[in-house]
Amino acid sequence: IAGEVVNFEVVANDLDVGQKVIVTATGGPLIVQSPAQLLGSTGYQIPLTSNQFVWQTNCDHIRRQPYQVVLKAQDDFQNTSGAVDLKIVLITVVGPPPEDVQLTAASGTVAVTWENPYTCDTLNRFDGFSIWRREGSNPFLIDTCEVGLAGKGYTKIADNVLNVAPDGSGRYYYLDTEVESAKFYCYRILGNFSDLNTAGLPANFVESLASDEICVQLNRDLPLITNVTVDVTSAVAGEMEIRWSKPISGDLDTIQNPPPYQYVLYRSPDFESATPTQIGTFTANSYWEANDTIFVDTNLDTEGTPYSYEVEFISNGNILGTGQEASSVYLTLLSTDQLNILSWNENVGWENIQYEVYEKPPGQANFTLKTTVSEQTYRDDNLTNGLEYCYYIRSIGEYNIPGIADPLLNLSQQVCGIPIDTVPPCPPMLTVTNDCDAIEPTFVDFINNLSWTNPNETCTKTNDVFQYNVYYAENPSATFTVIETLNGGATDTLYNHNLGFTVAGCYYVTALDTIGNESLPSNIVCKDNCPDYRLPNVFTPNNDGANDLFKPFPYRFVDRIEIQIFNRWGGLVFESTDPEIDWDGTNISGEDLGEGAYFYQCKVYELLNSPDAAPIVLEGYIQLIRGK
Repeated sequence: IAGEVVNFEVVANDLDVGQKVIVTATGGPLIVQSPAQLLGSTGYQIPLTSNQFVWQTNCDHIRRQPYQVVLKAQDDFQNTSGAVDLKIVLITVVGPPPEDVQLTAASGTVAVTWENPYTCDTLNRFDGFSIWRREGSNPFLIDTCEVGLAGKGYTKIADNVLNVAPDGSGRYYYLDTEVESAKFYCYRILGNFSDLNTAGLPANFVESLASDEICVQLNRDLPLITNVTVDVTSAVAGEMEIRWSKPISGDLDTIQNPPPYQYVLYRSPDFESATPTQIGTFTANSYWEANDTIFVDTNLDTEGTPYSYEVEFISNGNILGTGQEASSVYLTLLSTDQLNILSWNENVGWENIQYEVYEKPPGQANFTLKTTVSEQTYRDDNLTNGLEYCYYIRSIGEYNIPGIADPLLNLSQQVCGIPIDTVPPCPPMLTVTNDCDAIEPTFVDFINNLSWTNPNETCTKTNDVFQYNVYYAENPSATFTVIETLNGGATDTLYNHNLGFTVAGCYYVTALDTIGNESLPSNIVCKDNCPDYRLPNVFTPNNDGANDLFKPFPYRFVDRIEIQIFNRWGGLVFESTDPEIDWDGTNISGEDLGEGAYFYQCKVYELLNSPDAAPIVLEGYIQLIRGK
């Protein structure tokens, strides 16, 4: 803890007789302001050697990361340098805890004070105090290696506090005005520290050790709502029952706050009493008569909205205060495929520990207990679609305050829902094959063979696939359209697509259930053609019916070509875009050409998925032979 002295002995030994040992220390504590020292004999010494590490820490040394001290023992085996042994010590300097925390409770406030000065409050790196509060105590033992209050159940309610008490005591001070009558609160204080980075902004935040815990039980000098329960669920004739406990006479001080006493009840159609409306006033001429603490609120829309209530307390015409608001438990329901999802909320001053879920199944006249949960949600599954299920929630809570009813039981409104299938099936997994998938295809049909998985078999969330849609696009950039709907049921997972002149294209498949919910697309599979275009190197245009035309061997998947044929001097004698070519050995003017070699250059444009794919370029010589 900053301000304490770190003091420990450093001992070194060497079992080799006659060798001496020197001990040194390096590390952060020896170079900081107010550095540490390694005291004792210097130079090589006959072992055992003994030194003392001493560091008077101060608030400047506080930081999140530990300081590292490297202790080195070295023998003189070679006069000045021999074997070495290293030991590392980690030292964390933490901020001291604020001391002497005290509490003073009043109606609706708790004044927190603590010792001034604080050990480190003059440090430039000191950022003030943070105030932490929790309901109920956590008297954990403070570990000097663990700063802050993370995971201890406290909530930070204020930061950067440096106020001084207004009573002239000079103590540090914070006034907590967010407290509720009759609650038991516990407080702890932390000191906060930081550095400035190169931009001049705070960084490297670190908290001190926590102060001791101090707790206070607030007076019950205001009414305490204990029940806000739905008696009747209706859109226009709903009823709510509200109950509250009267203040304790000793806490109220009936001499300073004489009769008559009045309770004024307010209602708001929300959780937070945001728009309160006065709905009732209850007057008693003495404290013992102030027992009218039950009210039934009627003609409400308990179906469509929650309601919150608060009770104002008046003594002899003076408003003493308003107790904390409390709302009804409001249940919402979402229906989907064989499932009703229930969730509920409330805003109350007590703690609801458990919730009972009551259900009225289809065809039943009464509600029965379905389950008990601690969370504010429940999934009622394996239901029958199309039938109505009704529910309400009963909360089980407590104030844990002597004299207050325990447990506190409150009902939500009743809610009904009809499960309906709104969940689409899982998408299938698609595979596409064709003759081009062979290593060296010779004959190719223009058919793509599609197959996909059955989601009923591969996905636990799907069991009602009814049909499939097959989608096709010419290429990945084109728009997919449905080319086939298969109504053979979930097992109908095959489709052959005959394109007539190509197998190039892209596909995906979706699954549909009996309601018509369509799944997300399967994986997209694109197939390309396996084009084949070859040219002979000789032809005989002599009108004998054999090889009279220069044309390709049987080809496939060719969209168009651009061929040019040249004589030996480079003159163009023929050109065409027809994949059949059908050159008869004449020139552009229709005159017969002489025998010999001619050069051709041919660009072949394939039928592919990508419309901007580069052509295949074929070049070579043709031997023209006329013969007889």
